[in-house]
Order: sequence, then structure tokens, then C-alpha cells
Amino acid sequence: MSYIGNLWNRLSNIGVDEEMDFQLQHRVILSNRLGAIISLLIIVFMIIFSFRENTNFLLMAVILISTLGILILNFFKLHSVSRLFVSIIPALAVLWINLTTKIDQPENVGIVHYISPRMLITSSLVLPFTLFSTKERSMLGVGLVVIIVVSVLYDSIHEMFGVAYEQLNITADQYGVVYEDMFLAIVMLLSSSVFLFNLNNMYEKKNISLLEEANVKNEEALKSEEELKKTLKEVEIARAEDEKRNWATKGLADLASLLQSKMDQEELYDRLISYIVNYLDINQGGLYVINDEDADAVTIDLVSSYAYSRKKYVSNSYEVGQGLIGQTFLEGETLYLKDVPQGYISITSGLGEATPSCIIIVPLKVNERTEGVLELASFKPFESHYIEFLEKAGESIAASVSTNKVTARTETLLNSSQQMTEEMRAQEEEMRQNMEELSATQEEMARKEKEYIARIQELEAQLEQEEQ
Repeated sequence: MSYIGNLWNRLSNIGVDEEMDFQLQHRVILSNRLGAIISLLIIVFMIIFSFRENTNFLLMAVILISTLGILILNFFKLHSVSRLFVSIIPALAVLWINLTTKIDQPENVGIVHYISPRMLITSSLVLPFTLFSTKERSMLGVGLVVIIVVSVLYDSIHEMFGVAYEQLNITADQYGVVYEDMFLAIVMLLSSSVFLFNLNNMYEKKNISLLEEANVKNEEALKSEEELKKTLKEVEIARAEDEKRNWATKGLADLASLLQSKMDQEELYDRLISYIVNYLDINQGGLYVINDEDADAVTIDLVSSYAYSRKKYVSNSYEVGQGLIGQTFLEGETLYLKDVPQGYISITSGLGEATPSCIIIVPLKVNERTEGVLELASFKPFESHYIEFLEKAGESIAASVSTNKVTARTETLLNSSQQMTEEMRAQEEEMRQNMEELSATQEEMARKEKEYIARIQELEAQLEQEEQ
């Protein structure tokens, strides 16, 4: 049964496109089904009539091919022509079969065989109203005209083929009643069909209006939904950006707190690199600081590291411009590598050693002066807000390094100044003592000089007395 159902659905939907108008879709489906049903009926009649003599199988075959042509026309998107065929083929087929029967077997034809085909032809007036809409008045008119002409000129067509009602044992009174009934049937069918057609048209217009209103509301709802989704997306983006900003703000605040804490440089550098690696949830990192005590031999030295295991061309010191560290220091721009050279650096875990996916080298730069370099390695990419955070953190660390250097130099100069002051004080005391000793010596010499002068005078006096 499922196979028959699938076959029936496939036959019904021949030539139907999802983009077609809803009403046209169903009218095309109806034309396919009517064509299939008429074809099936013809096949059944051909089987039944095969047991009778003088059956015109050629005529039935032509009608069968015509009805199957309805499906073919729909397949090639000739929907108007196919529906016109469905509308008029029953009337023409009944007329043709009736004529051939009356011509070939007139002895088997009575008044019933004269009346019933005409009524069948007349009743087919409902088909054009069913298969065409008010927008297709021309095709509707063609179908109605053909059926009405066949029905009204039924006798004339018979006479053209040499078949008159007098030859079929039908009296004039019977013919008059049949003609009147046929005329009334046509009027009643047309009136009823036109009424139902217009009523259906009103319903269709109402349905179209309701459908358009529903579509408008649906579009408005979809638009509102899209706007809501857009707003929600913007809110999510804003929330994510806020979270990133809050994350960066907290990290920078924690770093500032570390930089302001009272500890020696070695401990400070260890705490800094440890905090950065853990805060970013990465694998390892190293902190390099410039050593410019000797202006002729400036180097960039590794002052602290976290989770470093092994590096190719291991070095704790680089010259300016040497390697990635020296290049980053020289250029003063962040270097982000997503394609790490094999063996450049390795990360050790419980599963062994592996090359990280990404390396970022950030210069520690403040006031256009680079104080060092921060190198970090990770198995996952560094997001843009990570890089922005590291660059701002680099400025804070650079400012701290610069301040520490200035402080260290100031302390050195202060110590030197104090030492020189002490030395000058000692020299001054020594000079004062020397002056005191010199003064005492001078006094002693003056006293002795007086004694010498007095002695000389005394000797000179004695000498004068002896001479006298």
C-alpha cells in the first residue's frame, strides 16, 4: 500500500513546484489526478470491451494517449493547456465514443443511449470552474464554450456523421423533452457553477487576504525575532567584551599590586612571570631584562622563567637583534608566531615533550624605551584581548624595571656620595689635626727661638765684660 501511495503522490505532483502559487499547485495536482483516473478508467473499459465484438480499440487508445498527455503537459510546465485538456476531454471522448457506437451498432442504441451521453457532456461543465481561477477567465471561457457547443450542437454533430434521432427509434416528443431537460440542465449547472465559482472566489480572496495578513504578521514577527536575536547578540557581544575588559582590568590591578609590593627583584620577577602564566592559563614563559651597565656590551638577560624545560640553542642572554628575543627588543613590536619552528622550544608534561602551537614575544616598552622582553608559549592560540593585556602589562613591568633601575642607580650614587662625604670628613679631621700639630710646632719653635735669642744676648753680654 505504501508503494501505491508513493506512486500516487508522485503522479499527483508532476509539474508542481514549491515556488508556485498555492491555488495553482492544487489545481495542477487535481488535473494530474483527473488525468490519471480517466486513463485508468479507459484501461478498465478496454479490458471489459475486449470481451465484446466490434470494439473500437483504436479510439480508446487515442483517448488514453490524450489523457496521458495531460501528465506530460504538466511535466513541461504547460499547466494551462493541461487543465484545458482535462476540462474538455471527457465531453469530447463521450461524444466520440457515442458517435462510433451509434454508427457501428445502431441496433443496440435506444433513447437511454441517446440521453445519457448528452447528460454526461453537460455535467462536465463543472470541470472548467474547478480547474481554473478567476484570474484565468480566458482559459475558463474556452473550456465552457467547447462543452456548451458540444452539448447544444449534439444533434447537429450526430447529423453531420449521418446519425439522426429518427433513425434511433426516438420520437419527436421524446426528443423535445430531452432537449428541454438538457437546456434546463445546462442553465442549472451553469448557474450553480457560477455561484459556487464566485463563492469560491470570495473565499479565495478572503483566504488570500487572511494569508497576506498572516504573512505580514509573520514577517513582522520574524523581523521582531531577528531584531531580538540581533539585540541579544549585541548584548552577548557587549557582555563578552565587558568580561574581557573586567578580566584585563583585574589582571592589571593584580600586577600593579605585585609591582608595588616590597620584595627583592629576583622574587618580584618570579612572582610576575608565575602570575602571568597562570592568569592566562598557558604553559610556560620567560622574562628578559636589558643589561646596559656596560654601554659597549648591552645584553638581554633571562631574569625569571616559569615551566621552562628545554630550548634549542639554549641561552639565558641575547645581544640586541640576536634571535627572536633580540629582534623583538630591537623592533619594539609584539611578535606572535602561530607556526613555531620544530624544536625551537618544547613543553614538558606527563605525556612527554611537545612543541607549542603558539609563541608570543612582547617588548617591555615605556616612553619609547624598551626595558626587556616577555616570551610566552602555549598549546592554544592567544586571543586578541590576551595580546592587548600583555602589551599593557608590558608597559607596567617596563615602568617598574625602569623605576627599579633609577632607584638602584640613585642608591648607588647616594652611597657613593655618602662615602665621599665620610672620606672628606676624615681628610678634614686629619688636616685639622695636622694644623694643630703644625701650630704647636710653630709655638715650640718660637719659644726656642726666644730662648736662643736670650742665650745669644746673654753670651754677647758676657763676652763684652771679658773684653773690658
